[in-house]
Amino acid sequence: MAVRGRQQPGRTGVFPADKPLRATVMLKPGDYVRGLYEELVQDMGISGAEVLREALTELHKREARRKARHAKAAPHHDEELPKAG
Repeated sequence: MAVRGRQQPGRTGVFPADKPLRATVMLKPGDYVRGLYEELVQDMGISGAEVLREALTELHKREARRKARHAKAAPHHDEELPKAG
């Protein structure tokens, strides 16, 4: 059985631009995130699909900030050092 949350080789990572994507998320009774999901749907008054869309948007923003911080912290090796002469 695959580890939860990991990409499965051959199953993810290829997204044809001309076809719609369907993401299926199984939220079983007793799952912690199911309670969060139900609460957000009720409190925000939007569909479950829209809750997931907003969650993806926020996760993407968070990842972009992490990448930006990492890029600032890492030295850039693209530039050539001056040659000793």
